[in-house]
Amino acid sequence: MKTINIELTDKQHCLLTRIAKADKRKLDDFICLILAEGLSFFFCEESICVDKTPDEYTQEERKQQAKNEKLEKTKGWDDLDWEEKQAKGYENVSTNMHNSYGIGDDFIDELSKSIESNVYQEETSNEEGQ
Repeated sequence: MKTINIELTDKQHCLLTRIAKADKRKLDDFICLILAEGLSFFFCEESICVDKTPDEYTQEERKQQAKNEKLEKTKGWDDLDWEEKQAKGYENVSTNMHNSYGIGDDFIDELSKSIESNVYQEETSNEEGQ
């Protein structure tokens, strides 16, 4: 796991610690939950797009990319229009992820949920060890 460090004034740290305690949470868990919730709220009406890394393509997308590459090497490919390319099995594979709130997969929402789950997985493993 990686960590993120943020600088706070003594007063900010004190207040956040007290808020976490009032919510019956460790400060680190509280900050993790705030980050997760904040991502969802910050990007609920704001669009963002990031390039995919190789591991973020699905198996189906990788298969389609291979199929597309094979099709692109066929004779006369560049002379075909979009409909003809699609008829031969070509499908565009997006090279980026974006947040389309309410429309399909939203990587921000998935990221938020995965960050939140870090807290609950840790709590569960701590409870099992006791």
